[in-house]
This record gives sequence, structure tokens and C-alpha cells, in this order.
Amino acid sequence: MKPLIRAIIFDVGGTLRVTDKRSRTDFSAIRELQQVIGDSDIPDDFIKKIHQREKTYRKWCKRSLIELSEVDLWSKFLLPGLPEQVVRENAVHFNQLWRDQRDKSMLPDAVQTIKTLAKRGFKLAIVSNTTSSTETPIMLAANGLTDLFNPVILSTVFGRRKPHPSLFLEAARGLGIPPTQCAYIGDNLARDLVGARQAGFGEVVIINGHGYREGDYDPDEEALLEPITAMKADYHISTLSELLDLFPACGQASPTVEEVLTEPNQLYDAGLSTMWHVDQNLSFNDTFKAARSLGFARFELNHKVPPGLLAQFDADHYYISTVHDPCPALLTYSEMKHGDIQISSLDESKRQRSLDFLKKTLDLARSLGSKSIVIHPGAIACDPWRDYRMRELFEKGQVGSDEYRRLSDEMVADRAARIAPHLDMVIKSLQAFISYASGSSVAVGLENRYRYYDIPLPNELKLLLGLCDEDWFGFQYDVGHAQTLHALGLIEHDTWLESFSRRMIGVHLHDVIGVRDHQVPGVGDVDFAHIAPYIPLGAWRTLEISPHASLPDLAKGLDVLHQSGCIQKI
Repeated sequence: MKPLIRAIIFDVGGTLRVTDKRSRTDFSAIRELQQVIGDSDIPDDFIKKIHQREKTYRKWCKRSLIELSEVDLWSKFLLPGLPEQVVRENAVHFNQLWRDQRDKSMLPDAVQTIKTLAKRGFKLAIVSNTTSSTETPIMLAANGLTDLFNPVILSTVFGRRKPHPSLFLEAARGLGIPPTQCAYIGDNLARDLVGARQAGFGEVVIINGHGYREGDYDPDEEALLEPITAMKADYHISTLSELLDLFPACGQASPTVEEVLTEPNQLYDAGLSTMWHVDQNLSFNDTFKAARSLGFARFELNHKVPPGLLAQFDADHYYISTVHDPCPALLTYSEMKHGDIQISSLDESKRQRSLDFLKKTLDLARSLGSKSIVIHPGAIACDPWRDYRMRELFEKGQVGSDEYRRLSDEMVADRAARIAPHLDMVIKSLQAFISYASGSSVAVGLENRYRYYDIPLPNELKLLLGLCDEDWFGFQYDVGHAQTLHALGLIEHDTWLESFSRRMIGVHLHDVIGVRDHQVPGVGDVDFAHIAPYIPLGAWRTLEISPHASLPDLAKGLDVLHQSGCIQKI
């Protein structure tokens, strides 16, 4: 059944406004900018220099989903050598001169379409990724549309950028209309479709612009159109006027029963791992629906999702931000672990097979438009009896016993004697994988592990992260794993935080009771308030919770993490 729609929210670049490919660079604007800052390069060289710095900024902000103000953009990225006071006084002017190089104009039927939708009773708003705080307001004023759009959410002012759902939710709140009764109109699958779906919008419409002069317009001056084959929009259109057929009349105010039951009161900037699905008395898709009702914005596919289960997943409405290797699970976890099918294996055929699974995980993440994958970097092939025995003694309260201390010393020495060839295989595997993953737009996180014979320890992680110093390759911090090895007296928890916070791609959040991990936050020993400051703003936060937890338990865990500062409400 078609959802009830009362508000329509628009993207700007590539949707309402386009760049004319036939226009030439306006060197007068560039020369004025150079004159203000005292740059003596020829304009072409200056443009190339700023374009390269802008490219670095784009790469950073698309990964972090943070958008800087004009002042911070120009002082930190585009003109870092200029006196800060000069930038602060002139950043908005600098930025507009830079953006004025090419002609931009509204699509020919944009104004009439917007006015007609407003007359039909739809509330209108804008959510746009942009580095300019002035360009969109000027465009609206020039076309007599200012009073029709409220609110206007611009990423450079808001501080976040699409596809982060916070911008979409801010627009819905500003309109006073539930997200399920909002439609979003955009041109980019990776930003517009994914962001609106995470925010719970009722419908998403994608415009491709083929109904105009095809080839004459750039769809979006900043966009690299990233296809997401697994997520589909509700409609695709070629001209804005087609919206008048899709939205003939504004819906009534009463939400459906389904909307009331599934629309969360509050959305959290956090995902839930499908680890929680196992053994639930719910279908795979119903677990997503239930978790969404608690306020989870997104999800992680864990390493126990076989192809048959994956085929049941509703990729059109639930966003997978992270995929945990190996996924899809072509073998069971037990078969992988006990068969030594790991990237650390000394058996070349098993190592290659594990590497193939890892590549399939990346391929799946790309097809879903996911932002990151999680890698277990293998383990030492041996009988880990000392590890298991130490945990038995821990549970019995015998941590200080002679046997416990002897086992700990023996295990540390035994692991040190065995690690070298396995670490060499991990390095060999990751070197091949880094080459495969480069340019994929998917971040890669190497996870700290639960067992001491697993790879990596902190000194090993430092070595592995040295294989690639780019921002898409980093550390997946597992809170529970770090806490467990700390409790056993093997590795200080803070070692991971103090050494690798800067390289943190994502976080697995769960509590630990003794040495039993994957507990609901707030029931165990983890000091979440202590770790919160170490988690970078752009890190992907995922609750990795045992299926024994109930929905009320999960709700309490979300509240604990929010109160501690580990996750935010959006």
C-alpha cells in the first residue's frame, strides 16, 4: 500500500539545480580570489592546486560524514597556509568565488513543480550536501521560493553530510511531520537513497535528468555516482514535473497502524549486528523490523549469515552499514575455525580459500552500499588449552593462584614462539587484499580478538596497520574482546585505545561479565564512559549482542550507551 505522504524534501545539486557542462571556467572569479589571497600562480595552476586539496577534503568528509564550515574548509584544507584571521573574515567570499567558476541553473520545470506541490498542501524542505551556506538561499530567493521551503538543512551549516540520517530527521522535525510521512527527492543512490532509508522516510524518488538535454548537464558537481544494486528507490523519474503525477494530493494526517508500531520515538546513531538474530523466535526480516522499532538506524551482517538467510533480507528498506567477514557464510563458523581456513593459515590452499571469502565479503559490502567490513586477521594453529584453562580458573576465582600465573607465563611464551610464520601469512594475505580493496569506497577494519592465540596483539596490529596508511584501512575496536583480555591480566584495555584511536574505523559495543562477552551494555564490567572519548566521531558504532537479550534489554543497553557518550541520539 502506498504510504501517506504529507511532506516532500528536496536535494539541490543534481536535483533542483544543475551545472551546465557547456559553460567555460570563469577565470575572472578565479583571478579575484587569487588577488584577495595574494596568489601569483597562473589561474590554471591555481585551479589544479585547489582541486587537489578539495579532492583530499572530499575523500575525508565522505568517509567521516562530517561537513566543515566554510571557515574550517578553507583554513584546514584549501588554504592552510593563509593567516587564520584572513580566512575567518573572507571564507564565505572565497568559497563563493571558487564555486562561481561554472554556470549553475535550476532545471526548467523546477519552479512550477515546486509551486504546484505547495499549492496541493505539501510541506516542503531542503536537505543538501554543500560547502556553501549562501548559494542555496540565494537561489531560492532569486526564484521566489524562499517562503516555500522551511527548513533548509545545509550540510556545511549542520556539520554532518548525507547519507547520515541526522540531516533527514532534522528536516522532518522542522516540518513537524513523522519521517514515514515524508518523501525525499534526490539524484544519488549512495547519499540520498541510503540516508532517507536510514531515517525511515516513507518514499524515495531518484531523478536521473534524462528528460532534459541529456549530456548538457553534470548531475552533481561533487558526486561520484556510486551504484547500490541491492537497494532500490520507490520511483525513478527523468523530469521534476513527473512528481506531479506521483503526488497528486497531500495525504491526511492519520498514520497507519504499521507506522505507529514501527516508527521509533528516537533514532540512535548506531547499528545492530545480526548476531542478535540467531535463535530469535522471529524471521530474519522481522528481527530488523523489531530492532528498527527500538531506534537502530542501521545494521551489520555478521559472519554467521549463510546465502539462504541473506536472500531473505529486505535490502530496499534496511541499510547494512557493515559486513563482517566471512559473509555470506559459505561454511559454518566451526568449519572455518577448526579447519584452519584463515588468512593466517600455513596451508596455502586454506589461506587462499579464506582470502577468497574475504574478497566475497567486500563484494557483498559494495553491492549493499556498505561503509565498512570487519576482518578477523586469523589465529595461531595450535591447541589453545592454556587459554581455556585460565578462563576456567578465572570463573572459579583463582586468578592469583600459582597455576593461573604459571599458565599465563607459559601461554605468553608459547604464543611468542609460534607467531612469526602465521603473521607472515597474514601480511601476505592483507597485501593482496589491500590491492583488491583499494578504490572500493569501503573501509576495512582489523579487529582485536577474544582469544589470546588469535591475531593481532597490539604490537602486531601496529605492524599490520603499517601496510596501508590510508584512512580507509584501520582498526575495528571490539570493546568486549579488549575487556576480556584485560580481565585475564594479559593486555591492558587502554593499550588499544591509546595506541589506535586515530585509526579506528568502527566499534563493536557490548559488555562483559567476568570473561563472558556480548552482554547488554550496563550489566557488566565495562566502563563505557571511560572509552567514549576515544571513539572518533566518524567511527561506525555497532551493538554486537547475544541473542539471549530481549527487546527491552536492548532498549536499556541503548540508553546506557547514550548516557555514557558512546552513541548519540539523532
